[in-house]
Amino acid sequence: MSKQIGFIVLSHACPPQLLRLVRTLHRAYDNPPIVCHHDFTQSPLCTDDFPSAVQFVSPHVKTRWAQFSIVEAILRALELLYRDAAPDWFVLLSGADYPTMRSDKVLIDLTSNEMDVLLDFQEVLKFPSDSSYSAPDNQNPGLQHFGTPENSRLAWRRYVASSVWFPILRSGPRLGRYTVYFPFEAWRSPFGPDFKCFYGSTWLTGNRKVAEILLKPTDKHMHLRRYLRWRVMGDECYFQTVLGNAPHLKIDRVTRRFCVWDGGYHPNVLGLDDLPAIVSSKAHFARKFSPDSPVLDEIDRMLS
Repeated sequence: MSKQIGFIVLSHACPPQLLRLVRTLHRAYDNPPIVCHHDFTQSPLCTDDFPSAVQFVSPHVKTRWAQFSIVEAILRALELLYRDAAPDWFVLLSGADYPTMRSDKVLIDLTSNEMDVLLDFQEVLKFPSDSSYSAPDNQNPGLQHFGTPENSRLAWRRYVASSVWFPILRSGPRLGRYTVYFPFEAWRSPFGPDFKCFYGSTWLTGNRKVAEILLKPTDKHMHLRRYLRWRVMGDECYFQTVLGNAPHLKIDRVTRRFCVWDGGYHPNVLGLDDLPAIVSSKAHFARKFSPDSPVLDEIDRMLS
């Protein structure tokens, strides 16, 4: 019996782009199980436009960038995926992602490398100096910013340091908060020698073993969830910490995701000029693309 890949797609905008992605996955992977978590409060969507086999998380989570609601949305979608299907692997995508390798080659890669999860992660260090810091091996080319001492220090403040915050009014207008960090560990931190703090890119690929770990949280995992609800960028810490501390889990840090990140909070939007680099990267998927970008048509022709 051939191996099967299931998909979780996280979206909040541009339903036509999500529909194109789902139809492409549906065609390329021979009607795989697909679960979408779409934030209907940010963008209306008609589920009847989608293939009947595609499921939507209901009720959905109101998601906001950099907040723990992203983790909750992913976990709800993962639960629905494995409640009604049992794929050998699952892939987490955003609505702005797109496949860049033929499905048969993806399956060969996943089944031959003997890994449980493809995950960009590294340990959070307190105050690494520029001279002594050494980034972990097998860094993903588009994610070098996670492997700098500056980002490791930033991650320590985000996830470990004691902090206080004050409400402020942001543009929109909307209520935000201003956070002050202190150079010592938060008293209710869940981290310690036997439960280290890890961080990295959110977008992962895992097998059933990984899904079971995420869907059967331990007391430490629940403590981590409660703790990260009050922290920013929890999606770049929760999965990395849970899986990074899991015993006997084989983790490949090369995620097979192509992206270009030149600074800022989001990766660059990919275009036709990026296609040669996408092909040579041997990535399974790439991100991110604008809706109806000409490069998507070229990728479709390449994969067909």
